[in-house]
Amino acid sequence: MTLIKLFFEFLKIGAFSFGGGMATLPYVYEMAERTGWIEETGITNILAVSQVTPGPLACNIGTIVGMNAQGIWGAIIANIAFVIPAICFMGISYRLIKKIENNGIASEVIKVVRAAALAMLVTSSITLFKSAFFTDNYSINFKCILLGLGIYVGTKYNKLSTIQLMLISSIIGGIIMV
Repeated sequence: MTLIKLFFEFLKIGAFSFGGGMATLPYVYEMAERTGWIEETGITNILAVSQVTPGPLACNIGTIVGMNAQGIWGAIIANIAFVIPAICFMGISYRLIKKIENNGIASEVIKVVRAAALAMLVTSSITLFKSAFFTDNYSINFKCILLGLGIYVGTKYNKLSTIQLMLISSIIGGIIMV
């Protein structure tokens, strides 16, 4: 029964998470709260680890949540369920793309979907901000704030690559045990 529930949970997430991997996070947080397959801190950890591992964020989430819920079969089922809607949507939109691009109604619908995706990204960002810079009892984690500011400076002024910044922050995080 849990494999079926896992399948439909990730099918739903895949069908409604427009805007990329970060847009899946509000759905994943809601699913985690409802099912108990993973805790909020676990999702934040997945996000951190997925930045230094290959593959899309949603597949990393599907793999870890699926493994927590039902082992290897859970990971496989979660990932299959997540990609089914994307494959279907792309197959349909491929045939309709030329008709849609000159249609005023379709362009308005796309604007609304884009706004909804942005709202989900903002929600995810606020949740990640709280979990990164505050402890469980809501005191400020100054080590993480300094690390975050350092990464920002490294991105803005030193033009370090994302890979370099993730490796540097992983090493620093390991040393200071954030």
